[in-house]
Amino acid sequence: MTARRTVAAIAGLVVVGVAVLVLGSAMGDTGSHRSPLEGRKAPALTGTTLDGQHYELTARPGTVTVVNIWASWCGPCRDELPLLVRTLDHWSDRGVRLVTIDTKDGPVAARTLLKEVKAKDLLAVQDPEGRLAVSWGATGVPETVVLDEHGVVRARWLGQVSAGWLNRQLRRWAPA
Repeated sequence: MTARRTVAAIAGLVVVGVAVLVLGSAMGDTGSHRSPLEGRKAPALTGTTLDGQHYELTARPGTVTVVNIWASWCGPCRDELPLLVRTLDHWSDRGVRLVTIDTKDGPVAARTLLKEVKAKDLLAVQDPEGRLAVSWGATGVPETVVLDEHGVVRARWLGQVSAGWLNRQLRRWAPA
């Protein structure tokens, strides 16, 4: 192989490698990831819900909590919300509750999306500046965190959550 072909081959590999890195970053790193909060009490989650009520997350013995961070402008969030509703419907009688944080969003856009995806009854705490999401360690939206019945962070998923992962976590942490 000539020096010119060798250089061209190396340059081609570099271009492919950079493309993979760029596309991977653009698509987001999704899946199960350890959270720095894992094994610790969950951060405070206090605020005003989309229906104007004050909400404060407290641990409830016998109740596992799924906290989902989303926004109306997030495409994967739009796709994920119906899954969260179905999961809550399936698990609510087994001691599972769902609390969502609507971050960097306006209430009108959030309510509109929830109505469109038939999730208007989800408990959504408003987080217009993103401070709540940051306190929960969010690096983007959507993100999902599972808390055990003592309010301890047990698992975290970055990106659009999968039904399989969520159900595995609920089987693991929900009281029998």
